[in-house]
Amino acid sequence: MTAQQSSPFLDGTGVSVALGDIEAELLRLWGPAAVEAGGDADESNVTRVVLANLLVEVLEDPRRVSGVLETVMARHPCRAIVLRPGASAPRRIEADVSALCHLPAPGLPQVCSEQINLRTGAEAAGLLPGAVRPLLESDLPLILWWTSDPSGRVELFHQLAHEATRIIVDLPDPAPARAIATALDRAIHPYSRDAVWFTATSWRTLLAQLFDPSCLKDALGRIARVDVEVESPDSSRPPRAGVWLAAWLAGQLGWNPFGKPAVERSSSECRLDASFHAGHGVVSAAVLWRTNPDLALAAPRIVAVTLTCQGIDGDTTIHLARTRADSPAVRVDVTTPTACHLPRLVEAPEPDQTLCIAAALESSRTDPPFDRARPIALWMLEAGEPA
Repeated sequence: MTAQQSSPFLDGTGVSVALGDIEAELLRLWGPAAVEAGGDADESNVTRVVLANLLVEVLEDPRRVSGVLETVMARHPCRAIVLRPGASAPRRIEADVSALCHLPAPGLPQVCSEQINLRTGAEAAGLLPGAVRPLLESDLPLILWWTSDPSGRVELFHQLAHEATRIIVDLPDPAPARAIATALDRAIHPYSRDAVWFTATSWRTLLAQLFDPSCLKDALGRIARVDVEVESPDSSRPPRAGVWLAAWLAGQLGWNPFGKPAVERSSSECRLDASFHAGHGVVSAAVLWRTNPDLALAAPRIVAVTLTCQGIDGDTTIHLARTRADSPAVRVDVTTPTACHLPRLVEAPEPDQTLCIAAALESSRTDPPFDRARPIALWMLEAGEPA
């Protein structure tokens, strides 16, 4: 094979290959690819790196990972096996292979990883687990990145989840509560994580830091109300970004949900109200979401959080709000009856899908705050389903 023949392998176009010949074809392609990238087959300027097996399901909407997968693989070199829609012939899987290379730093060899695309129609989806297993690099973790409603492919999801070390659930926000509950079911897999959980990382950090000063520490145990405001492109269901933040706070502070959350909808704003028992009394939490036609939002964004803390001398109000829905700047205002707090601006950029997936890959498999928030979030999301 000549260097010219390896071009589709290096440029991401992909080289078609029979399913049973994938490993042999990869071995044949890497030599010419190294020569083309610079060097020779014995002393190559290309380093192939595989840190994990990344199994990516995009059987419904391949656009979910368009551009994101390449960036994630550059950050975390791996063997990516991507399940895509394709083959129209029944009971058939088509395959192609390609490489992704990048320079980690000037003067260093190119770091390359490989992508295997498996394309199949609905009738052949049951063949995918058997096709995937021989392609996995041994002794490396298998991370399942799932992007569609698993309740439509329960058997496939269960089989692939059983093989996985961890699961990254990357469904659109909002999504049906049934889909989220299935994807995050601990009985199916104990180490599944919703990618949307990581969109609120900066808000969780800001809220936690607020209570570090001694003058506000006591207020943490006197929270009576939480309001989370979200701008969302979809008003049909509660945005998980806001629900996860409210559920995180409840889980961390040991609040116990009771009753059934209530949903109010209007033409301008929707609202999900939930109640909790805390050691100091009842806490009310609300997630408010509205659509903004002037903002081209690809996904919901938290724009404000307000905590109301009751006290003997009066209420303490903590209000965090973005200066604009699309701005990384957050204004922090604290009003207490006993102290003066000057408002301040902090930078808290909203992570995009790529950063959320990268965070899910980099974080520990075990995440107690997420595990405490999970049942609370699912309880709230189920109540928010359209009638």
